Amino acid sequence: MKTFAIIGMLIITVSSLWAQTPKLYVHIVSHNEPTDNLDAPPGLNYATAKANVLKMAVLVNEKNVKWNLQTSDGFVIGALQFDSGGTSTTDVFETLANPPYEDNIEIDPRSKNKSGRNIADQYYLLDSLGASPSTTVGGFLCYICEPSSMEIDWWQYQDTIIGAIYGNKVKFDLLSGAGSAGATVHCNDFYDFGIFKPDSPSNFYQHNPDRNLWCLGTGCAPILDSLDDEQAIIDLIKGQADSIQLGLWPQDKFYVSRIMTNQREYGPMFFKKMAKVIDALNQVDAQKLQWATIGETFTAFQEWQAATGLDHSQWGCGQQVTQIGRDASEEGIKIYPNPVPDQITVDISDQLTHEVEIFDHLGRLVTRTQGRSSLSLDLSALKSGMYLLRVEDRVFKLIKQ
Repeated sequence: MKTFAIIGMLIITVSSLWAQTPKLYVHIVSHNEPTDNLDAPPGLNYATAKANVLKMAVLVNEKNVKWNLQTSDGFVIGALQFDSGGTSTTDVFETLANPPYEDNIEIDPRSKNKSGRNIADQYYLLDSLGASPSTTVGGFLCYICEPSSMEIDWWQYQDTIIGAIYGNKVKFDLLSGAGSAGATVHCNDFYDFGIFKPDSPSNFYQHNPDRNLWCLGTGCAPILDSLDDEQAIIDLIKGQADSIQLGLWPQDKFYVSRIMTNQREYGPMFFKKMAKVIDALNQVDAQKLQWATIGETFTAFQEWQAATGLDHSQWGCGQQVTQIGRDASEEGIKIYPNPVPDQITVDISDQLTHEVEIFDHLGRLVTRTQGRSSLSLDLSALKSGMYLLRVEDRVFKLIKQ
């Protein structure tokens, strides 16, 4: 692929030089809702949910990808009632936490529960079922839109949480999710690539190294359901990986993305789409994209800290680098006008035939032409923003007005 041909050159054209271009860490995240009634007798909803979750586990295991199951209490109570307390000898969570699935699946207690239970109670229940739960808060909210009766917010997790029912104590280490950009209830979800320690409820995006709770962003995460276009999700995540390799995004950052799913959507069409997404992403070079659970991702982040000497990383969705590329005139190339209103001309002094390509901020090829001496490209259809213009092995920044 042409993308790979220009990676080496781009690494030395970015404003900061790093020993190794960062990769994109990716995982699948799922959740259920308290209103799904998975604990309601006679257990038909639970049985369906369990069967679908086990199908997902088989898919994840067979294709060797990573999945964080973030669960509200209904699914856990269902397991207590209809597995451990019923005819089954092994509950679904114990199954997922043991061979052959334990290396590919991580189980996180979710912050959203009912019946007076809090996340510490949820942790207790998961632990009692053999789930080996993590200390990651699944689905936290960094801001709740007003007016709202919801009382879930991230600040409470700075302290040890005591179970409202069971009285157990849990200290959580990491906030993960949610990423419902544009949602009407939690309208300000943390929707970027940051890994940092939030400072305060009024200053969430400020890194404060004295805090004790890390936040892991969702990386512009797409949502996959039975109706979504799976190819768009493939293109988005591949584009994220390419944006890093192409130098469209800074080299001194740590990048994480995810595929968000709702257990309500699990079924034949969903699994078909998920398999297609996984198969496509598994074709991406491991140096560009790596599957990792949230826990494994945080371990990789700690290694990144040691290698770079940086203590945190913040990079918002849709941001672009401000400086990249070389001075075109020094390469015997003239690009004008730049910024570009509609039409751009590329003059090349060597009189040889060249291929000119333009990439968008996600690393996707948007146009290509070939010629010599003077080439014209119509960019009127492109949105405003930053692009990369490539002439063979030389890359330059291009601004579309």
